[in-house]
Amino acid sequence: MASFIRMKTVPAIGLNPTLWRTCKMLAGRTRIQLLRALCERPGQCVKDLGEAVGVKRSDASQELRRIQSRGLLKAQRQGLPLIYRLEPDPQVSSAAPLLKSLQATMRAYPPSRDADIVQMAMGLANERRLAIVKALSAHPSTIGELQRRLGYSRSALFQHLQVLVQSGFIAKHRGLYRFRPPTHPIGRVLIRLLRQA
Repeated sequence: MASFIRMKTVPAIGLNPTLWRTCKMLAGRTRIQLLRALCERPGQCVKDLGEAVGVKRSDASQELRRIQSRGLLKAQRQGLPLIYRLEPDPQVSSAAPLLKSLQATMRAYPPSRDADIVQMAMGLANERRLAIVKALSAHPSTIGELQRRLGYSRSALFQHLQVLVQSGFIAKHRGLYRFRPPTHPIGRVLIRLLRQA
């Protein structure tokens, strides 16, 4: 006689779709490794995922909750263990396009390129950096012009600009900062989501 295991969906805790917070989550190397592990083998429990990426079960659980809070995971009780799958939360409008891009990227690029995702996400993991990218996508500016338009201190602005240059979203030439359209699929979707925000 066949036995059936009842699946119970576990709601996401503390959903917050803010783009910079989503990018902050993506800027964690372990979280990217967990996303990749679920992309390669859907439907895993916390213990298996922790072993797959080389972290303790408690750390894996914490990181999975962070990913789920961005609307990118679905957790279900399957008997005793909690099973995670990559599935966008319909309440988070950014989740579906971002998850689709993440899955396509992880199928197309090897794990050695996951650092690219972390670096790009770091670039947009701050509200002020999002504002700078929006300003520069309107037109190139000097640091002085950005300071007048955005009202940030020169030292803070310089630090944010350095991070954005390193992440590839802007370029500097002869004192002028310009928006640099990303070629990486994750970068493209992040900029599209920024423009829709």
